Amino acid sequence: MATLYDDARSGSLTLDKLNTYLKAAPDKSIIDKPGGSEQLTPLAGACLGGHLDVVRLLLNNPYRNAGPNAPSINDLTPLYYATRESPATDRAAIVRTLLKAGAAVDATSAYDGHNTPLMNAISQTRDRDVVHELVDYGASLTIKNDNGITAQTLAVRYRMTSDVLPREKRNNTLSLIVHHIISIILYIISIVNSGILNSIFDAVKILFGISGKEDAGLKKEIKDGGSVKAFTGNLKDYVKDQGLDKFFPRNEPFFATLAQKAAALRDDPNTGLNTPNNLKRLIFLSLYQPIIYCDDSGSMAGGDRYEHQREIVSRIAHIATKIVPDGSGVLLRFINHSSPDDMFSAEAIDAAVRAVRPSGGTRLGSVLRDRILEPYLYKILASPNKRLERPLLICTITDGCPTNEEANTFKNEIVKCRDRLRESGFENPGKAVMFLISQIGDDADATRFLDDLNSDDKIRDMLYCTSDRLDRMFLQHKNNERSLEVWLLKLLTQPIMEGMSLPE
Repeated sequence: MATLYDDARSGSLTLDKLNTYLKAAPDKSIIDKPGGSEQLTPLAGACLGGHLDVVRLLLNNPYRNAGPNAPSINDLTPLYYATRESPATDRAAIVRTLLKAGAAVDATSAYDGHNTPLMNAISQTRDRDVVHELVDYGASLTIKNDNGITAQTLAVRYRMTSDVLPREKRNNTLSLIVHHIISIILYIISIVNSGILNSIFDAVKILFGISGKEDAGLKKEIKDGGSVKAFTGNLKDYVKDQGLDKFFPRNEPFFATLAQKAAALRDDPNTGLNTPNNLKRLIFLSLYQPIIYCDDSGSMAGGDRYEHQREIVSRIAHIATKIVPDGSGVLLRFINHSSPDDMFSAEAIDAAVRAVRPSGGTRLGSVLRDRILEPYLYKILASPNKRLERPLLICTITDGCPTNEEANTFKNEIVKCRDRLRESGFENPGKAVMFLISQIGDDADATRFLDDLNSDDKIRDMLYCTSDRLDRMFLQHKNNERSLEVWLLKLLTQPIMEGMSLPE
């Protein structure tokens, strides 16, 4: 028979059920008591499960509101579970809800080594949105945990120093550049949708957050244009004048197409990607060239690993090609099998992955160099007549540690990539090429391999290791396509947004 704890943990608790449980209990304080097999309070269980609607119900209902600081087993508060254990999709919203209800922003427990919620958000989930929420509610950067480490120290270690700044200071030069680019694209959306093609700047509405917020600086920086074509022509001049052409596309149609497709997506009721924040993330992602690097070694044939990888890769390709122009799709590479040089559509990506039968070893670093870095970066850097059309986002999926090559080959290739970029004039290599690596499966050696990469300061500016196993998170979201899309979008954009706070 289900209990209050079961329903809160599973997300099935409703107002009527809550009333029934409270009436049946000898004391309504049951709402703040630990229970169930995990010895969690109902609120902690809802946070652990990622159920935003249940969190809101427990904190605000006509019968008895849950205490935002009521501890579960080991004196762990709901904010602990929200910042460290909650699924990514609604994590920031849950944290915001708890803080608004009065959750103690610096609550700690001896069980967790007296790590604050901010420490966990930085070191465990690396969730920028959650870090921002905690900082904005006054989270301490100087409290020390049992190891004598502060949140400020962790922010340096995990390249999140800009994220722990006060809200008004959370930007830097590149974030301002990206803000301009995204504002430009969202402004074009407003032109496309409004039909206002004359005296454009009489009604400048930079849709940051799709809210109609005017950007006076941008208004002055881009000349008046009488049409979308003229406007995007001026945009090309703006990109060049601002020195953005080293990082972002220089061809006029790219931005206009991005804007038109983003406008259509905004009005699509069948996707979860059409919210203001998700549109901004999607536009940001579209400024990068994704290269999906798949593990097709023999070990991937075990269980459902390869099939899960196929489904994840197919959806990644679908998201990454949502609003980019035709021909600006996704590149696909395998460790052991060849693949065409063309940029793939989402459908072609799925077909290509289906056609492969896993076999061979895991020469992760050597093949990274030979099939990705050499043709798509080094040859371009070596040619005086070529330049990067878009920064690269190289997404690696693997189920094991490298074989048939030196153990540090993958890491060394990232270091060499960074050095080549600096030699070619890229002062911040991590803004030209970013590596994302994720584990599929539960191989302990693979986990140690990723942990070793994640702890290496030499490559921290170019490499992002995901904290969750892809297949486990995929199964969690699989039955909710909207939730799955949003999770993958956040996964893809996290590495390129880390260390770069976009104005809110």
